[in-house]
Amino acid sequence: MNPWESLKTEAQRVIEETIAELPPEIQVEAKKVPVLFEEECAEDPEILGTYGHFVPGEVSEANGPIILYLATIDDYCAEENEDFATEVRLTYLHELGHHLGWDEGDLEERGLG
Repeated sequence: MNPWESLKTEAQRVIEETIAELPPEIQVEAKKVPVLFEEECAEDPEILGTYGHFVPGEVSEANGPIILYLATIDDYCAEENEDFATEVRLTYLHELGHHLGWDEGDLEERGLG
């Protein structure tokens, strides 16, 4: 398996486990939002993930998508001596929080900032 496929496989596993651990009402929303994988963000190669259609204080009706930039996450983990799976989980939850209408302050309060 090439490195890109390995990153995608691991990220998919982490996301599935993360969704399974969420409270039922959040699981329902999480399952509605597609998660896409790209190597890096063309507009800002430093960011780890994005969520489309963020509306502060409201659950988005647009359903994302959540995009995780796996090569950027992998590079970040190598530089910061962080675990790839842990960072994928945190980035996913951060972007899912935006789907739920949580702004950066709300995310910080929940440990996802």
